[in-house]
Amino acid sequence: MSAKGLFTFHPMRASSLGVLVAQVVCAVLLCFPSAINAQENVAASRRNAIVTAIEKVAASVVTINVVGYERVQTADPFFDNFMGLFDFAPGMTRTKKKAVEGIGTGFVFDQQGHILTNYHVLQNADHFSSVTLADGRNLDVEVVGTDERTDIAVLKAKTDTPLPYAVLGNSDDLYIGEWVIAIGNPFGSMITDPQPSVSVGVVSANHRRVKREVGGGDRLYQDMIQTDAAINPGNSGGPLVNAEGVVVGINTMLFSQSGGYQGIGFAIPSNRARKVAQEIIQFGRRRNPWFGFHGKAVEEMNAYSLRELQIQSRSGVVVTEILKISPAYIAGLQLGDVIEEVNGYPVQYPQDIDFINWDLFCGDSVRLSIDRQGIKKEVRFSVSEIRAE
Repeated sequence: MSAKGLFTFHPMRASSLGVLVAQVVCAVLLCFPSAINAQENVAASRRNAIVTAIEKVAASVVTINVVGYERVQTADPFFDNFMGLFDFAPGMTRTKKKAVEGIGTGFVFDQQGHILTNYHVLQNADHFSSVTLADGRNLDVEVVGTDERTDIAVLKAKTDTPLPYAVLGNSDDLYIGEWVIAIGNPFGSMITDPQPSVSVGVVSANHRRVKREVGGGDRLYQDMIQTDAAINPGNSGGPLVNAEGVVVGINTMLFSQSGGYQGIGFAIPSNRARKVAQEIIQFGRRRNPWFGFHGKAVEEMNAYSLRELQIQSRSGVVVTEILKISPAYIAGLQLGDVIEEVNGYPVQYPQDIDFINWDLFCGDSVRLSIDRQGIKKEVRFSVSEIRAE
């Protein structure tokens, strides 16, 4: 049989085969853009708003190591050899210093190298052992000023080299449920590299008013941001950052029965921190305006005093002393007035008024809702610092 007889040429079949090949090639080519787009989408999902927010702020975060000294009583070494068989007479013991190390976090927040942190990070410190940036640089710092009541301290780096700094945002603009990132150093000496750690959560609640007892009655833990981002010991003073990469709070405290993270952390709002920092930088201290009066809870007064002052309110704070040069007195507040609300907040005890006062700044407006012998009135004034001459 000839070769010609072995093969039969069919023009239509060849054309169909070409079409099929072309379709396969086109299908393969069409798959390439989809694969490329999928890879791009994965890359974009990895580099999300949280990642970029951390990159904006992390470089400004500092680890603060402090050392404080406690005085402890020790026995004379001669008697130590007798394994505690002796009771020590007066003068047979001696005092020595015991170093206690502490760790916290802070962050640079302006071009001048000012650093924000919590007051309680420095509270028992005698000196800084180190203040370290995320890139490993050690900073020489000085304390500009502190405010125990708001638990805020301002440091300043002694350097002419520009430092990376974070931007303080508007804490009044927070949404319940929006993402936030806590940045700090909860590990202390367990980790040798200086980079901070991050934890992510949401704003669980805003404007939280924590009981006075939590801060021992001396700290203004009011109007706080609550978050479930992990805040652990060592995170104190670090920034709480939103998805835009601006600082909305200073990580300050956690509620925990075990001492570890349980999903309830609190941060000082950035708007308060900014105001306190500005006061400290400008005046070297936080100016504390005083209302200029003292009072006593209605429920703690005896029946005779209530009758004599013609007090009809069942709750509130009775004005028992008032300074005649105070703005409150000038605005018309009188002895025997019962203060029921301050700026819309109900008050029952004098400490309630103190807490509201601590959150104010010189020049802020105050509105007192009072009861004067059964007649409801309002007294309005602006607070100013009252200092003894």
